[in-house]
Amino acid sequence: MNRFRVSVLSVAALANAALIFTLGPAGVVGSAHSETTAPAPASCPATAADRTHRSAKPPSSSTPHGDMAGMPGMDAPSPHSMQELRDRLARTPSGGTLTVQPGVYRGSLVINRPVTLVGVGHPVLQGDGAGTVLTIRAAGTTVRDLMIEGSGPGPVDNPAGVSVEADRVVVSNLHIRDTYTGIGVEGVADAQITGNLIEGRTSVAVSGETPALMDDDMAGMPMGSVHGQARAGRGDGVSLFNAIRPVVAGNTITDVRDGVYLSYGSGTRIECNSVTDSRYAIHGMYGRTVMVAGNLFAANQSGPVMMYGGPVTLEGNVIREQRSAATGFGVLLLDVGGARLHRNVIVNNRVGLQIEGPVGEPQPTAVELNTIALNQVGVGIYPTANASLSQNSLVENTVQVLGLGPDGGGGDSRWSRGGVGNYWSDYRGFDRSGSGVGEIPHVEGAAAGKLLAGDPTLLALASSPAFTLLRTVEQRTAGQHPVVVDRFPMVSSRSPSLPSEPTHAALGTGLLGVTVLVICSLVLLRSTRHSQLPSGRNTP
Repeated sequence: MNRFRVSVLSVAALANAALIFTLGPAGVVGSAHSETTAPAPASCPATAADRTHRSAKPPSSSTPHGDMAGMPGMDAPSPHSMQELRDRLARTPSGGTLTVQPGVYRGSLVINRPVTLVGVGHPVLQGDGAGTVLTIRAAGTTVRDLMIEGSGPGPVDNPAGVSVEADRVVVSNLHIRDTYTGIGVEGVADAQITGNLIEGRTSVAVSGETPALMDDDMAGMPMGSVHGQARAGRGDGVSLFNAIRPVVAGNTITDVRDGVYLSYGSGTRIECNSVTDSRYAIHGMYGRTVMVAGNLFAANQSGPVMMYGGPVTLEGNVIREQRSAATGFGVLLLDVGGARLHRNVIVNNRVGLQIEGPVGEPQPTAVELNTIALNQVGVGIYPTANASLSQNSLVENTVQVLGLGPDGGGGDSRWSRGGVGNYWSDYRGFDRSGSGVGEIPHVEGAAAGKLLAGDPTLLALASSPAFTLLRTVEQRTAGQHPVVVDRFPMVSSRSPSLPSEPTHAALGTGLLGVTVLVICSLVLLRSTRHSQLPSGRNTP
C-alpha cells in the first residue's frame, strides 16, 4: 500500500474514532424509527407536560434596584397587607370563596377552615424566608392561581411553598419559585396537585449522587444502587410522604432536587407532568400501587428511580437524556415487586433501563412494547432480576444488554412471551415464513458488553471491525453464558417511535462529521498528488 492510501486511511480512522467517541455509534447513523414523536396517552390534556414554558408567566415580585424603581414600567407589584388577607380569611365562611387581588402579600398564611382561595392576576404570597409560606390544614380546601415564593432555606423542618396537611385538598395553577420544597403533602388522603409550575433554586447545585461500588473491572461504569443525600437549600418539587391516593398531574417542574419524591403511601398517580434539569425525575421509596403515565422526563441526572415497595406501573412516558456519569438511568427498578413498563420511549440515556431484584419475587417485572434506543447501555440486568421482556425495540444502543452479575451474566430473565420476542436493530436473521418472527435466535453475549462497560474509553471503538467480529461470533456461537437468548426475535418494530428532534439532531451531526471526513480526505489527496509531481520537465 502506497503512502497516499496509508495517509487517507489514517485520516479516515482518526475522524471516525473522534466522531464515534463524541456521539456514540448511534449518533452517527440516527435511527430507522424516528419519523414521529412518541404519543402521550389520550388521557393527557394539553397541560404542563406538553409545554416547555407557559405562554404567560405571572408577574415577578422582585423589587427594582435603587434608581430604577421610579422608571416607567419598572415599578414592583403593589404591596398589600398580609394581616388584612388573614382577617378576610377569618371572616370567610366554611365553603366560601376568598378572592385575592393582584399585588404582593408578604408573610405566611395558614388556612384553618375549608375555603376556595383564588387569585386574580397571580398575586404573590411572598414568605419572609423562614418556614412554609402557605399551610393548608382544612379538609376540602382549594387553592389556585397564585404565585408563591420565599420559604425557609431548609432542610430543617422541610419548609415549602405550600404544605398540605388535610384531606381532599386541591392545589392548582400555582407558580412556585425560590422555595425549598415546592409542594409538600404528608399523611393525608386524596390531595390533587395539578397544573402547577414549580421552579427550584437554581443558585444551589443539585448534589448527592454517589457512584455505587462495583467489581474492579466495572469501576469505570458504576451501575449499582443509588445512594446519597442532596445539599441543603434545594428540595423536591413535590414531596409525598405517606400520602393516600394523591394525584400529581399536569405540572411543570424544573431545577429541583427530585421532581416528585414519594415515600410510603399508596394509590399514587403521577401523570402528564414535565420534569427537567433536576436530580431524579421521580424518587420512589416503598410506594404501594404507583401509576406513572404520560410524563416527559428529560435532562435530569436520572429519570424514575423506583426503590422497594410496589406494584409500580410506568406507561406511555418519554424518558430521554439522563446522562449523569454517576447514575444516568432512564429507569431504575431496585427491589420493586410487581413492576410493569409498557409503551415507554427511553432514549439517549447513559443506561436505558436497569433492573435489580427483588430476590424471590414470584411475579416477574413485565417489560413490553417499550422503545429503548440510542442509550450507552440499553438494558442493565442483575441476576437477581425476575423479568419478562417482549415486543420491545432495542435500537442502536452502544451495548444492547449488559449483564451485571460477577461473571457478566444477567440471570434467568425471559426474552419472549407467548412465542413473541423483541426487535433488535443488530439482528442478522431472517423471517422465512412471513410470521414476523425470525427463524434463528438472537444472542447477546457477555464479552463485548463487559469490555465496553469496564473501560468506557473503548466506546470509541464500539463500531470497529474487531468489536463487530466479536459480537458476530457471540451471536453465532452463543457462548457458555450469554446474557440474552431471544428465541423469537421480531423482524419489525411494534413499539412507539422515537421523538424526532434528538434523533434527527444526532443524524445531522453524524452527517456533518462524514462531510468533514470527505473534505479532509480530498484535501489530503490533492496535497499528496502535488507532492508526487516532478518539479520540472527534463528536455531531451
